[in-house]
Amino acid sequence: MTHRIIHSIAVAIDCSPHSKASLEAAAEMAARLKAELIGIFVEDINLLRVAGLPFAEEVRLYSSTTAKLDTAQLERLLRLQAEQARELLRHTAEARTLRHTFRVLRGLVSEQIMLAAPEADMLVLGRSGRSPSCRKGLGSTARTALHECKMNVMLMRPGVTAAEGPLLVLCDDSEASKRALRTALEIAGPTSTLNLLVTDPDPEAIGHCKQETDAMLNGRTIEAEYYHIPFTEGKQLASFIRMIDSGLVVIGEGMNLPAETLRELIDNIDYPVLVVR
Repeated sequence: MTHRIIHSIAVAIDCSPHSKASLEAAAEMAARLKAELIGIFVEDINLLRVAGLPFAEEVRLYSSTTAKLDTAQLERLLRLQAEQARELLRHTAEARTLRHTFRVLRGLVSEQIMLAAPEADMLVLGRSGRSPSCRKGLGSTARTALHECKMNVMLMRPGVTAAEGPLLVLCDDSEASKRALRTALEIAGPTSTLNLLVTDPDPEAIGHCKQETDAMLNGRTIEAEYYHIPFTEGKQLASFIRMIDSGLVVIGEGMNLPAETLRELIDNIDYPVLVVR
């Protein structure tokens, strides 16, 4: 494959466990693709607005006591968090000798990330933000990215990496599926295995998928496994993906599957997900 699809990767960093997992995945991907890494930290304007309200108080986690929220103190805390995010990016990028840049923005988190990321070819986010209770459900920023972002979006969570297990690609006869397969082949390592989950109900669909894949491989020695699973419900697809125990799941936006099926699938799997635009 001579034409590169991914030249730069943006990652949102807020020093939460989900964002640290996102940074590791983005750096790993950038190193494999020789891409630039762009770190984004957003100072949440809503926090500053709340701190300015006369009745706003913080509850201390361990003592359960309250204290008046101080805007100046919150500003200092945000600057400290931004510096921590900058250092985390620098350390992660320099360990892999990656080209990298860092940006600090202020505003609504989802909105600023969408504004900052378009020049990149991929945006990497945590599935949820700082809340430790959100192991599965998507956070508001992740949902906004899936609905509004024009670039490829990868969603991560702590405890897994994008390199664990073989890549899994959802396949049918759509152009969106072909884009997903091309992207998966670009990010696949030299010893990667591909699981191709064929959702087209046509009995000949696996044969068509194999022909398409062989043509794109162009002689590369990547092992491919094919599964014909013509399901129409996201929970069914998620259950089968868990049975395979794959790694990164690659989905082409605009496949022939219903949009609701894809949303349900993304909500119901714990694996990293890459949505290819």
